[in-house]
Amino acid sequence: MQEIVIVVGAGTMGAGIACVAARAGYIVELIEPDAEARERGRARIERDAERGGDAASLLARIRWSDAIPERSEASIAIEAVPERLELKRRVFEALARAVAPRALLATNTSSLAVGEIAAGIAGGDRIVGLHFFNPPVAMKLIEIVETAETSDDALAAAHAFVGRLGKTAVVTADTPGFIVNRVARPFYLQAMRALERGVASVDELDALARGAGFRMGPFELMDLIGLDVNLATSESVYERLGAERLAPQAMQRALVAEGRLGRKSGRGFYDYANGAPERLDLVPTDVPAEKIEECITVIGFGAAADLLADELEARYTDVRRVENDELLDEIAPETTIAIDVGNGIVDRTEILAQLDTLLAPEAIVFTDAYVTDLGAASRRMKHPERLVGFGVLGSLESQRVIEVVDFERSSDDALAVAQELFEALGKGVVLVEDVPGLFLGRVVGSIVNEAVIAVQENVATPDDIDLAMRLGVNYPIGPLAWGREIGGARITTILRRVASDDGEAFAPHRALWVLDTEQESESGELDIVMEHPVL
Repeated sequence: MQEIVIVVGAGTMGAGIACVAARAGYIVELIEPDAEARERGRARIERDAERGGDAASLLARIRWSDAIPERSEASIAIEAVPERLELKRRVFEALARAVAPRALLATNTSSLAVGEIAAGIAGGDRIVGLHFFNPPVAMKLIEIVETAETSDDALAAAHAFVGRLGKTAVVTADTPGFIVNRVARPFYLQAMRALERGVASVDELDALARGAGFRMGPFELMDLIGLDVNLATSESVYERLGAERLAPQAMQRALVAEGRLGRKSGRGFYDYANGAPERLDLVPTDVPAEKIEECITVIGFGAAADLLADELEARYTDVRRVENDELLDEIAPETTIAIDVGNGIVDRTEILAQLDTLLAPEAIVFTDAYVTDLGAASRRMKHPERLVGFGVLGSLESQRVIEVVDFERSSDDALAVAQELFEALGKGVVLVEDVPGLFLGRVVGSIVNEAVIAVQENVATPDDIDLAMRLGVNYPIGPLAWGREIGGARITTILRRVASDDGEAFAPHRALWVLDTEQESESGELDIVMEHPVL
């Protein structure tokens, strides 16, 4: 006999879950009391079935009803009704009476506590969350939410069900936002903070995010999701978690109040009156083959400096290295561009002051603006107009758009040289205002930090968090893996600067990394040890 699955609710999620289950060979009892909602759900399932090429067999396995039956042979029952606690509880109570005592009971909630929904329901050990992602037919991830009462047998049944659907499961504790909706919050919140600070425009910030590897920028993604939906998730996570770093932004509340909800209303952060606006694409498509005549000296230690020097050697006639700060006196006097990469951790104000005395007045000096205070550095220089701050967060290879600081003391000529240099390397450039962490440092650093905090709070394992963020929101790399690539100490430095500007709520968690010693190794890199095996 074929296994039966009950799905209650034929909205976007319920209809999608029913379609996925029927495609996996289950008989689906789809419950929807509202006649209009039933018709919309039926149409949605038919469209999905047609796309899959199995319409006849799939539709034959779905049985429609307007009420939960008194008795059902279903081995799994899933509620997918609107996010109202009392409504979900009433549905769960009816399902608990209808199915066998050992049948799996699951909620598709994305914002409520599974334990609250299940409170007082008979057989609480068989209750889990099964958080599907929209659209269920396309998205591979399902978060299995484990409550304090969930049994091992229930978890095993949930894993088996997810596997039969052809999906990938991650297990999360029953905490606000679970994995994805929590760890993703800084992507939106830090982007809105940056916009409010005037770091760059909406389309420039989106271009920076895409250039770092995100499939969509935060503002175009909020417009696609719906600003009201995104805001409701932020409010739910914040209300239940109470962490100030995750507080919803007044900017978003104002847009929602004005009815600017994104694509569905025709206007959000972008205007859709004439269709979707064209994306800002800053990456140069035609880089000249001939080498550019400049004498460039790269100052710094480790892989980041090595990679930058290699890239420059392919595009410039004369590229040199200084791999130890003690050798600065040997810098070539003919140097026209000095790029100070440092070690990615320590502020370089002292080194920049030395370079200012060693280089010809017309030479341009680049420095890592994620870790160096440009204001303090410029005050130590006789020629501050030559100073340019830039940001390469992790791997130069994977970052297609570079932040260059539109610093008030940088000359137009110096900024033009920076733009020309990065475009010669095939990179786009966005001029950003001088705020600690710039844009990508704030956004990516805060995402990594939130993932670390989630591990510390036993929300999920590091592997499940990375997997969830890649599959659930299409991140280019899991946040913890990204943290390893960038370096925990580098992120710590960046977030300390952010916290000094925005408050301790944004400080790095102590489990990111700690510096074990201030002594440098022979390579010039600081020795670092982990406090917790996350990064």
